Amino acid sequence: MTKKIVIGVDGSEPARAALRWGVGYAQRAKTEVELFYVIDLTPFSDTPVFESEALAEGQKLLDQEVAYAKSVAPDVTYTTNLAPGTPTAVFEEESKGAELMVVGTHKGSKLPNVIFGSKPIRLAASAHSPVAVVPTYDLGERHGVYVAVDGSPTGNVALEYAARAADSLGETLHIVSAWTIPAMPATDVAWSAQIIEEVRNESRAVLQGAKDLVSGMLPDLKIETQLIEAEPVRGIVEAAKHAALLVVGNRGRKGLTRLFLGSVSHGVLNNIPSPVIIVRADENLEK
Repeated sequence: MTKKIVIGVDGSEPARAALRWGVGYAQRAKTEVELFYVIDLTPFSDTPVFESEALAEGQKLLDQEVAYAKSVAPDVTYTTNLAPGTPTAVFEEESKGAELMVVGTHKGSKLPNVIFGSKPIRLAASAHSPVAVVPTYDLGERHGVYVAVDGSPTGNVALEYAARAADSLGETLHIVSAWTIPAMPATDVAWSAQIIEEVRNESRAVLQGAKDLVSGMLPDLKIETQLIEAEPVRGIVEAAKHAALLVVGNRGRKGLTRLFLGSVSHGVLNNIPSPVIIVRADENLEK
């Protein structure tokens, strides 16, 4: 099966923003694109005339979005898929054959700490492939692929994905590690300077290890590292506010727990500073 970038469309501004970004990404990465539109036919199951009308309107919208996509990225090869069913179920099924799924969101970092709605989070959590969530605000001139690392297997999966994306897109890879000292339960107790320095040095070692790993994979890739003293979500969001792309790992799970993102990936999406790709790591890596 040929891998492709799959972009959900519905004619809304968030979906159009995702479409513009997705086809631009595909053009730079030299990847095919599938546009898909979901029709929930459940209410019309006993009325075929409504079903046929819904399908006709759906195909009309897909044709319209393909024309728009070609105006943005004419060199990309496009296919379409008119998919009946519930959006989450269709999205999950589509992700099985995708290199990357792309969705839009109303949310942006201009409204910090405000929940932007559950759908993009739910889709990102349930997908089998990486998922790109694209904000609606003007992305302007942006550069660099950013990735957050913490020394975990999940962080390393995100690191390798980001490195290959940066190489494919011709961007510099920015490896970020955010660290902070947890608050003590008693106000009259403070962390010693020695402990703080040890934590800082551990974060430096994580960054150096990440840089060494990528340098071994892609020796010609330009790499920059950044150590940030801040709560992880806040530090990552601030670092990537002008990024072309931010990559964050999410631990893979099974059953109902796979419908939830980890705290960092969830927090980043709720304060999305740039296009964000959530990469699922196999749960076995964490054992």
